[in-house]
This record gives sequence, C-alpha cells and structure tokens, in this order.
Amino acid sequence: MTHLKNTPDAREVEESYEPRGLGPWISRNPWLLFRLFFVMAFGLMVAIVASNVSYGLQGDPVPLSVEQINRGELPQGVELGDYVQIRGTPDYGTNPQTGEPRVGVAARYSTAYFYFGLEETGDNLLIQKAPEPPNTENTAERVWRGKLSNVGTVIFHDTTQAGLKNAGLPRNESTPVVEVGSTPQFYREFFPIYGAVFALWLGSLIWLVWKKNKPFAGM
Repeated sequence: MTHLKNTPDAREVEESYEPRGLGPWISRNPWLLFRLFFVMAFGLMVAIVASNVSYGLQGDPVPLSVEQINRGELPQGVELGDYVQIRGTPDYGTNPQTGEPRVGVAARYSTAYFYFGLEETGDNLLIQKAPEPPNTENTAERVWRGKLSNVGTVIFHDTTQAGLKNAGLPRNESTPVVEVGSTPQFYREFFPIYGAVFALWLGSLIWLVWKKNKPFAGM
C-alpha cells in the first residue's frame, strides 16, 4: 500500500479528489456565486422596471364609463395597469365617527396616499392621490387620469385597508382605483434610468458567462 501511494498515478488521483457537498462547492466557486448574485439583483430590478416602461409607452387614456363602473364592469380590453380617465365629482363627505372628511390615508416610510370616492360612482370606485392630501374645499367636477389598479394591488396593502376602514370607504379588494398622478408622461422622465438598469443587467449576464469563476484581475 505504501508503494502504491508513492506512485505518480496514485498522487494524481489523490490531488484531483474534490470533497463533495454544498459547502465545499461554495468554497470552490466564490466568484461564480458573486457574479450570479449580480445577475439576480439586476434581474429583479429589470422585472420591476419593465412594467413601468410598458406603462410609460402608453398613449391617450382610456375613458371609463360611470355606468359600466357602477355595474362592476370595465371597457372591453381594459386591464389593471392601463392608463385611464374618468369624469366625476369628488365625494369627500363626512366620516360619522370622526367628523372629518371621508378621506382614507395610507402612510408609510414618510409617504402618504389619500383615497376618496366620486359622487357618480359611490363605493364602486376610489381615487388615489399622493403625496399631498386633496383640497376638500374644491368639489368641482373634473377629469381624473392615472393608472388603473384596485384595492388589492395598491401599494401598502395592509396600511391601505386600515386607512379605508377608518374613513368608512369600501375595502373590497376588487374595487377599482385610479392612481391620479401616475401618468405615462411621468414615467417617461425616468427612461434614461431604466435604460441604465437594463444595460447593467445585460452587462452582469455577459460578465457571468464570460468570466465564469475567474476572480477580478489582480485578486
């Protein structure tokens, strides 16, 4: 046995042996994992940015019909995330519990979103406004434009539910919401940033495939 271990073939076999298991594999491939992390991180950012880019490319808003909204319907072809508009009169009313205007507030991370209804649609639709509260003295009829969502998909879901409940507003998750201010023109201003995110993601993917597990130069 001693003689066999000293032979060149035995030494080569012993040196080429690599321990199995996740831990040893990680220790052998640190730079591969490092590059993979970059691809995943920028991939997540691209997934988020892609929906904003799609919305920013939309043209004129699709009019929502008060009659259809009150029947629980949307115009044919209209989906969540589309740019829409509806004409109506803000219904701030009075919360019987607090005596304050019937405006729901969802606030987190120093950001606030305000919700209220329209006289024409009652509890069948909500308007979302941010970051400033609505002027409850101005109750003139007007056109409200923004991204179409619903109570179940708006930002700060749990906080929104609490704010709507406190204001006596509808909390059904299928209730449509028009996010005023979220216009395609607003998102177009960020296209250069979105382009940089796409470029970084593509660069990290090429870097992963090209360098594989090779370290940085000089390291």
